[in-house]
Amino acid sequence: MDKITLWSFLLFLSGIQASRTAAQRNAEFAVDLYKAICFSHKNNIIFSPLGTTVLLGMVQLGAKGKAQQQILQTLRMQESSTGEEFSVLKSLFSAISKKKQEFTFNLASALYLQEGFIVKEAYLHGNKELFQSATKLVDFLDAKSCAEKISTWVEGKTDGKIKNMFSEEEFGPLTRLVLANAIYFKGDWKQKFRKEDTEMSDFSKKDGSTVKVPMMKALLRTKYGYFSESFMECQVLELPYKADEFSMVIILPTEDVSIEEVEKRITAHHIQRWFSELHEEEVEVSLPRFKTEQKLDFKEALYSLNVTEIFGGGCDLTGITESSEVYVSRVMQKVFLEINEDGSEAATSTGINIPAIMSLTQTQFRANHPFLFIMKHTQTESILFMGRVTDPDIQTVKGRDLDSL
Repeated sequence: MDKITLWSFLLFLSGIQASRTAAQRNAEFAVDLYKAICFSHKNNIIFSPLGTTVLLGMVQLGAKGKAQQQILQTLRMQESSTGEEFSVLKSLFSAISKKKQEFTFNLASALYLQEGFIVKEAYLHGNKELFQSATKLVDFLDAKSCAEKISTWVEGKTDGKIKNMFSEEEFGPLTRLVLANAIYFKGDWKQKFRKEDTEMSDFSKKDGSTVKVPMMKALLRTKYGYFSESFMECQVLELPYKADEFSMVIILPTEDVSIEEVEKRITAHHIQRWFSELHEEEVEVSLPRFKTEQKLDFKEALYSLNVTEIFGGGCDLTGITESSEVYVSRVMQKVFLEINEDGSEAATSTGINIPAIMSLTQTQFRANHPFLFIMKHTQTESILFMGRVTDPDIQTVKGRDLDSL
């Protein structure tokens, strides 16, 4: 093997190893954040670990000392201010943008700072380069105008799907810096469900009561696995989207195992191992059609993960602005996701007809009780969305006001 070929091979291997390490960190942070959010939400949950990583990365870029260390530790990253740890995000955004004709993935992120403070040029450049995020000056004292301005910007960045990101009640005279992102995804399944096969069926909610929901049904050849561990038995199903760029992974506890038990015991190691051990087979799938929109303030969740310094006066954000009076008031995220026969959002194309359910199929996956879901980028295994469905009948989930600490 000549020197050039050997060097190229070593670079290739190092790239794979870096990707694996990044995927592991991403999964660990996703599970940590999921468990933190569970404490204050009883029903459906949806959030974006990727989006939250971007928000924390935006702060880290301008933070110093304890504020920066807490963020990097929570994200399982090395204590470095070079931004190299976040380069995988740039690569992911680049890969996604090259195939945008196959799907719509809009991640609108911005840092809003009170007018009167001066943002450093180096920060403006780094924030846009690493996170493709905007930095904007607003007047939080004019709360109504500020809320309208931010909500209009978000609506424009998400094809009009995410509206009313903020209300005037969320800003006040002490608001200094607000981080926000909104995430909207639209894509078609690689194998679509036939609408004529969807029928109203019982779904057993977490509290034991039942509700009638539209249950999509199809016989699919897809990746599947059954995993049995101490007090945690579950079926895992992966449904790929068109072009195989993204997939939805459904984690369904067996009927005698509560979703709370799985949530308590699940780890990043479990998730990564399940991803790698799924095998392709023919599965009779029943999955509820559902739509969910959720807005979260991550302050309480981040507090529980030991990200506290950025929320108090005296934190060092001098990489953003020289003023010592700047601290983070809110870390907000709003997500819109719809799962239906076509894919993640209503579409007009008919696609390939899927055969009707065959009763002789040996493997059945019936999501007729609470389950977890993960949407991931196939190549990097980055987790875009994570959440749970305890009641498909609930469409809008209101995030608890977490600004009371």
